[in-house]
Amino acid sequence: MGHVTSAAGQFIEESGLKIFAHRGFSGRYPESTPASYRAAIDYAEQTGIELGLECDVHFTADDQLVCLHDLTIDRTSDAEGPLYEWKLDDLRKIDFGSWFKENPSQEERSVTTLIELLDLIKDARDRGAKINLNLETKHPTPRGLDIEGRVTELLTERGWTGPDSPIRMITFFPDALIKIGEVLPDLQRTYLMSDLDRAPGGVLPEGVKIVGPDIEAVRQDPDFIARAHDQGNEVHLWTVNTPEDVEFCLEHGVEGMTTDFPDIVVDALMSSSVR
Repeated sequence: MGHVTSAAGQFIEESGLKIFAHRGFSGRYPESTPASYRAAIDYAEQTGIELGLECDVHFTADDQLVCLHDLTIDRTSDAEGPLYEWKLDDLRKIDFGSWFKENPSQEERSVTTLIELLDLIKDARDRGAKINLNLETKHPTPRGLDIEGRVTELLTERGWTGPDSPIRMITFFPDALIKIGEVLPDLQRTYLMSDLDRAPGGVLPEGVKIVGPDIEAVRQDPDFIARAHDQGNEVHLWTVNTPEDVEFCLEHGVEGMTTDFPDIVVDALMSSSVR
């Protein structure tokens, strides 16, 4: 284990590849729960790799930021309704794990607030773990709330606003990227897209140098990667879940992979003939 561990960490560091655990270790734990994020952190510590977590943030009815992908809680809980209609205390009583597995533990059942996730990351980094975060703001927001402004406040409180910040802001909404750039110009930002036509010619919002398209869209137009590179942009693909996906990424020189299965991606990287 020790030899493999150091080899994986060394290869990923030397290659410059970035791996992101999509909603935590969501292929093996209920997505966006404390258990999912802790499992991803544990994996990074056990293997010695640098690993980014990924989260989506929404406002609750009482204006708290929680990590959840969907606009509603229907798919991933035993309750239903728009997330913004639920207060945090009530969300804490809901089971966010049983849809994924039988008899989930408390950490597999629980909602994660953004503050809790940031604290997990700080604690892991204090232990020496190479952990960072892709933080996705979701739109539209209820009641016209300023989600980028709230996130900015939380990052500023932690001193995570400079070029060495462990946080990268990601979103499908160019106006949100521009707004973040005006307030925190040193923070890295990624423009997400499911449709490659959203960025004609690879043009990104000013100051944004990373594009994050859906791997399935890029399979239909692999030359998109070269066009993005020609304009000096990095390409981070989602969602990379199979050895075949990893081979595609390596063959086309992408810089980042978002995955539900960090273990599958790392194993595929270590056994790939492309490397």
